[in-house]
Amino acid sequence: MLLVTKAQRRDAGYSAFVDRVVRHMKLHYWADVGHLPPEVLWRRVSHCVEKGRERGFTYERSLAIFTANMMRIDPKFHEQKNIAALLDDADRPEEERLEGLVKEISPDDWAEAGEMCADKQDYWWSVDRQMADPATRSKP
Repeated sequence: MLLVTKAQRRDAGYSAFVDRVVRHMKLHYWADVGHLPPEVLWRRVSHCVEKGRERGFTYERSLAIFTANMMRIDPKFHEQKNIAALLDDADRPEEERLEGLVKEISPDDWAEAGEMCADKQDYWWSVDRQMADPATRSKP
């Protein structure tokens, strides 16, 4: 009999989740991600999901939106002062925090968020190198 460990089930679930977010990105944001090789897109999405989890997001929809914002706006968009304050507000449910991104964040804040990362290409290359090395990759 083949036994599947809890860690293997968790890892398989995580992989399937990242696959769904990758499909979402390809379907809705092809212009932004269509040029990326599949393994690079997968690693970048996985990185974004980890960053979203660090901000307290747990729902698939929330993590997909967070990922899209990281990949389309700026990989450090969530560090903009007002966006960070909104995302870190633990007294609000995550759906409400996501809604706040649309309703409460000003166009000027979004413009600033789009410039948080001085060198986006270098950021993503760093992620690509780190995520490609299993020794440095964090666990799901």
